[in-house]
Amino acid sequence: MGDVDHELETVRRAQTGDREAFATLVDRYWNPVRNWLAALSGQVHTAEDLAQETFLKAWAALPKLAAGETFRVWLFRIARNEYLALVRSPRSLKRDPLAESPDPAAGPPEQAEVREAATALRAAVEKLPETYRSAYLLWTHEELPYPELARVLDVSEETARWRVCEARRKLAVAMRRFLGDERR
Repeated sequence: MGDVDHELETVRRAQTGDREAFATLVDRYWNPVRNWLAALSGQVHTAEDLAQETFLKAWAALPKLAAGETFRVWLFRIARNEYLALVRSPRSLKRDPLAESPDPAAGPPEQAEVREAATALRAAVEKLPETYRSAYLLWTHEELPYPELARVLDVSEETARWRVCEARRKLAVAMRRFLGDERR
């Protein structure tokens, strides 16, 4: 049984109330959902709370998941809605910096340069408007293809592509010092 077939079977079992099947889905998607929400919100604890809410809502709504809909896309849409509800609520989001991980094999000057570039990239990503940031993070971290990215964000595929392209353009401008292009 292939990976896609196995997931479809697991989703089908979870839809019938099989808690072990749903636990398998949670195990598979907890980190990707939490990491994406952490990158969006800038807060690990907030991301964990949002991820928990995402999975609670997914469990409650799982029987209504349409047969042709991809579980991963559906789950990330729920996570996106949870994030947007938080952003729109009176609770404020205080962004924490994202963790960095320099290459331990590099020497101190190289590690310092990598840390500086990573810090600059995180700051640039955090400054992106949410529409670009969410598309970019799904594209880079989750490697969602554009059709799935469009469904998660509830936009056309063309709009999803444009948002990723625009995010990359804005990041390239912000990172030009590290990319060796000081002229722009």
